[in-house]
Parts: sequence; structure tokens; C-alpha cells
Amino acid sequence: MILGRLVWALRFSVARSRTFRGPLAVLILGVATPGFAQRVITQPSNVVSVSKGASALLVNATPIQRFSVGEPTIAEATVISPTEVLINGKGLGTTTLFIWDSPSQVKVYSVEVTADAPALQRYLRGAMPDEQITVSSSGNSVTLSGSVKDANSVARAVEIAKGSGAAVIDNLVAPAAVQVMLQVRFAEINRTALKAFSARYLLRNPQDLSGTGADYSGGVAGSDGTINFLMANPGASINAAIRYLQTKGDFRSLAEPNLMTLPGREATFLAGGRFPFPTLQTVTSGSAAGAVTITFEEFGVRLKFTPTITRSGAIRLKLEPEVSSLDFANGLVISGFSLPTILTRRASTEVEMREGQYLAIAGLLDNTSTDNVSKIPILGDIPILGQLFRSKDLQQRRTELLVLISPRLVTADDVPTPVPTGEPKTWDWLGPLKQSPAVPPTNPLQPASPAKSAQ
Repeated sequence: MILGRLVWALRFSVARSRTFRGPLAVLILGVATPGFAQRVITQPSNVVSVSKGASALLVNATPIQRFSVGEPTIAEATVISPTEVLINGKGLGTTTLFIWDSPSQVKVYSVEVTADAPALQRYLRGAMPDEQITVSSSGNSVTLSGSVKDANSVARAVEIAKGSGAAVIDNLVAPAAVQVMLQVRFAEINRTALKAFSARYLLRNPQDLSGTGADYSGGVAGSDGTINFLMANPGASINAAIRYLQTKGDFRSLAEPNLMTLPGREATFLAGGRFPFPTLQTVTSGSAAGAVTITFEEFGVRLKFTPTITRSGAIRLKLEPEVSSLDFANGLVISGFSLPTILTRRASTEVEMREGQYLAIAGLLDNTSTDNVSKIPILGDIPILGQLFRSKDLQQRRTELLVLISPRLVTADDVPTPVPTGEPKTWDWLGPLKQSPAVPPTNPLQPASPAKSAQ
């Protein structure tokens, strides 16, 4: 028994000595061999720059034992010889490349994959040859610098650069944005008076006017009396005609908006109001049968236009003028509601004009008949014989809607245009009344004869 205890004690001492001897040996080994201490290498010794989709060849001085790429989605490396590594740019960004010359010797490279600035530069030069744009790349972004002619060119260049997949830094310089101001005049003209005037004409040469003060294509307007012209310069005769019709009460100005907007942006104008229009709801679960809701409809003088500027400097306009009014005479009465109809005169067109030209849209007619009855009280109401004591006066008024439009190019540095306020200068934007001093006309509707040449 005593022998057994001695054997157990001997085994315990041996086991305990083995337990503590192992860590002690490791500790002594770590202290005695400083050459095996840990090294953390984070700073790259060189930078390798490659464009996305391109490749770069890295030549090592000694044979390469092994390599590793930090982010394979940005760059990939392939050993093509014992001392050469081919680096392919796959995605924009920066990653790290480790190359081991030996188990204890490692080199660290920073690999930057950037956008292909030269290729983008060539593409921009081909797409926008008139612009001076310089492209540079850094990291996952490209920088556009230089000067362009307008804001549209800036937007186009940035849009093209975004196709490279890189973040775009816009350092382009453009002059003040050019805006389009549309001077519009809505007027209603008596059609009968209009027929007496030469309304269909074109001012051919405003710099060399004849003695009449204007060049008419005909003494009287066509049988339809329609105005439809495009003048290259404000003329004297249209201004005189408007003034003459105003004095006769045959010219009524409806609206005179001046609208300004950026090219490609829509501008709208409405001078009028909204009237309530009842609508009958459909029967659904939870709603009362025959319930009436009120919606509002707009009426009045409306204009909608969208301008664009062509490369040649012309102004392309998409126009939608409209004049509407309420007609209670032809309205309906539904469920006790008196509902007027809407009389609408609308036009839609797309034209190309130069700055300062004038466009007139006409031919939108309105015929109104008025039956005035005059009678002697009591006697005029007698059947049959009452016809002898009363009279009827049927008056017909035919009017034509005239829309005069003139575009202007405006920048932030321009002097503000005076607001058209007051008569009779409302329509003076058509230009000064130009007449030859030889024989001035006494009536705009009857141009004077040209001055006779000396015999």
C-alpha cells in the first residue's frame, strides 16, 4: 500500500512538471529568438495607377513567391512570369497589392483604379466640338473644367461624364443663363372693321420705307378678314391700325402678359377665374345615393408655352393660347343648378422665330346675335295688330381673337423691361410709328399715295 502511494506521488510530480515546463519553454523561446517577432506592414511602398478596363504591368526585381489583392472587385493580379505581375482594373476605387519575394520579405503597393480620363476627353471632344472641356480623374471621381457657352452645355457634359460610372465634379464655367421672355397680347377685334384694313401683309424692308409708311400687299384684307403674319421687324402700319381701331371701340385688349422661363421649361398664364361645376357621384358602399360634389373649372385668358433655343440661335416655341368665357344663355338647369357652358377659342402651334420677330395668330372667330325689340306699351302686346306698334333690330357682332407674340432673350445682367401699364402705350412695344416725311397718311385705313418723283 505504501508502495502504491509512492508511485501515485511520483506520477503527480512528473505530470505537474510537464504542465509548467511547456509554457516556460515557449516563453523562453520567444525571448531568446527576437528574429521571429511579429511585423505589421500597412504603408504601401509604391502607388500603381490604372484606368478602369485597362491593365498595368508590374516588374519585380526578384522572383515572386506569392501575391494577394485586398479587394478583387477593384483590381485583379495575374503572374505572367517569375518577375512580372499583370494588374487589371475592374472597378473604381483603391485597394492593396501584397507581393512576397521570400517568406520574410513582402512589398506593399497601393493600386488606384480611376476612370479613363483620356477616353472621356476624346468622347466629349467628339460630342461637343465647340466646347473647351478638360477632364481629369482621381480615385472614383472625374473633374470637368473649362468654359462652355451656356447652362445646357454644362448639363450635357455632366450627363455624358456620368456614363463613366464615376462621381462627377463640375468645375465648368458658363455665362449667365439665357432666359426666354415672351411678350404676348390678347385682343378682340371687330371683324367688320377689320375687313376695311389691310390685315394680311408683310413688312418687306423696314429700313427703306416708301412714302406710304408701309408696304401693303393689298389695299383690303381678304374676304375672311384673317390676320396671319410674321414680321421680321416691328412695322408702322400695324401700330397705326391698332390705335385707329381703339379709337373706334373696335379693338379690346384682353390680357398683356410678359412671361419668362428657362429654355425647355414650361410657363403658364391664366387671367380669369374658376366656376363651380356640380357632378353626380356614383353610388358606392357607404355613400348616399345621388350625392353631388362640386368641382371647379377654369376659364379666362390662358397661355402655355415652352421655348427652346437651337444651335443657330433661333427660338423654337410651342404655343397654346386659349380664351374661354361663360355662356349662361345656352346653359343647362340640372337639379336646380344653372350650369353655364364654356365658349372656348384655342390654338396650338409650334414655330421657330428669331429674337424680335412678331407672330400673330388669328382666325378664332366669335359670332354674337342680339335681337332688340322696341314696342309701345300695351299696344305692342296686342296679337297680330301689335306688330304695327313694335320693331325689331337684329344686330350681329362678329369678332376675331388676335394673339400677338414676340420672344426676347434675357440674361440676369440685362436691364429690366418696363411693365406695360396704362393706355395708350399698351401696344407701343410693336415699335415706333415710322413714316416718310414726304406725304404722311391722314388715315391708317387709307394709305397716302406715294410721292411723285420730280419731272
